[in-house]
Amino acid sequence: MPERLWMSHYPHGVPPQIPLSSETLLDVLSGSARRFSRRPALYFFGKTISYHDCQALVDKFACGLAALGVRKGDRVALCLPNCPQTVIAYFGILRAGGIVVACNPTYTEHELSHQLHDAGAKAIVVLDQMYQKIRHLDIELVIVTQITDFMTTIARYLYNHRNNRHVVDIPIGGATRLFHDVLNLTDGDPAQLPVVTPEDIAVLQYTGGITGLSKGAELRHRNLTANIRQLVSWFSPAERVESFLAALPLFHVFGMTVTQNICLAVGGCMILVPDPRNMSVLLSLLRKKQPTVITLVPAFVRKLLEHCVATDFASTKFVICGGAALPYELLKKFKEHTGHLIVEGYGLSEASPVTHCNIPRGLSVKRSIGLPVPNTDARIVDESGCDVREGEIGELWVRGPQVMERYWNNPVETANAVKPGGWLATGDMARTDQDGFFYVVDRKKDMILSNSGFNVYPAEVEQALQLHPLVQDAAVIGVQAGDGGESIKAFVVPKTTALTAEDLVTHCRHYLAAYKVPRKIEFRNELPRSILGKMLHRVLRVEEQARLQPNG
Repeated sequence: MPERLWMSHYPHGVPPQIPLSSETLLDVLSGSARRFSRRPALYFFGKTISYHDCQALVDKFACGLAALGVRKGDRVALCLPNCPQTVIAYFGILRAGGIVVACNPTYTEHELSHQLHDAGAKAIVVLDQMYQKIRHLDIELVIVTQITDFMTTIARYLYNHRNNRHVVDIPIGGATRLFHDVLNLTDGDPAQLPVVTPEDIAVLQYTGGITGLSKGAELRHRNLTANIRQLVSWFSPAERVESFLAALPLFHVFGMTVTQNICLAVGGCMILVPDPRNMSVLLSLLRKKQPTVITLVPAFVRKLLEHCVATDFASTKFVICGGAALPYELLKKFKEHTGHLIVEGYGLSEASPVTHCNIPRGLSVKRSIGLPVPNTDARIVDESGCDVREGEIGELWVRGPQVMERYWNNPVETANAVKPGGWLATGDMARTDQDGFFYVVDRKKDMILSNSGFNVYPAEVEQALQLHPLVQDAAVIGVQAGDGGESIKAFVVPKTTALTAEDLVTHCRHYLAAYKVPRKIEFRNELPRSILGKMLHRVLRVEEQARLQPNG
């Protein structure tokens, strides 16, 4: 393995190796509850919950789950936007010995069905507005909450009035319970709950695979707590002082670790934003609460630039971006407009997620993902797994305490990703420079970085398209958009000319979350395939790039 050149460029005071204690996520929260008891942990539409009260609610929820039959190792799906119930349920599931299955609440019934079946989920915590999506799924226990459950009375009234929320008719009782009823179900002793260890799986974080079907990365307590300590060492946030704007969804691994877990580890206050697309609410919170830490994906950076002024970031210490490559022009424009340099990092679900980061309060290397964080090794290899020379492009492999051991019940995908010696093959093509900074020059061959900031896997969209009875063949690619993301374009071979693009969009909306539905559809007589029948997405991408050229 090549020399670790990056270590000489570490931020001042950050060692290449930091001590990692044997701890769980529960230890992190309980430690903060003792040390920062009266400090606000959560803020949500005028409602503040202290660390003491947050811990008490977590214990009560865990006892309620145990009374309802949740046992150690049971998988419990968490399918909520950012709200206090998300944090309480997340840690409550862990406190009961369960495994959190993080789900995207915008998923359709079709998408949720695969994920919950693969995880073998015993229970789910879900928003009332989503109940119809999961009511027919085979789940033993459904816990329903309203987005307004932890709002103040005035905020609840205003929220319902402004959003025209309708009452969802849900049959409560038996296998379906209300969130507050679970909290008040029993006066059980938390000391009787199962013992949780650092080796236990904490989260099944689902991510796309070679087939396009999502697979669950087994993130153990020790993986997630290691990433907390690595990033706390890297950024040195002040205890008892910081406030984190939680606009990124907490079901996303980036939001889960960089916003939720780090915030609670240092006694910060998490300002919860249920829908970051609502710019009026987001701007109101930004200006009223003046968060010191803001985490973003590139799509949010552009939206903020369209609506914010420099004074909105008067209290901001860190603006951190991840989840997708940030165009340098956007980074430069943000610095000019706000005075803040965005700290860009790199990670993936399988690594809890952060493996690389640029230097906060210091050197930012143009278009680089930065340096490996403490206790992390990285290398660039060729197709045979041998290290390439400096500057040459190869696949990025990473290794560290934050990296998973395997995928849930998926030995084939595990063998593809986890290499001898604990190395994780990221599938991203990268290079290094003479100072040890890393650059991702390409990404997983076909993955689309959508405008929403979420990854979209073409095989999943193609499978949905091919469920239409009038579709003979389909291929999907990403087309560069102006905000650093990509729009989704589908190429379809129809069985009849009667099929329209509108028909396919309507069809896709039944099977896919909105951000996965193709924005453009082109009909063709045939699609490029290899002699073995493999779809040649790269041919379609080259054709599309040529078409979009000014003289194309």
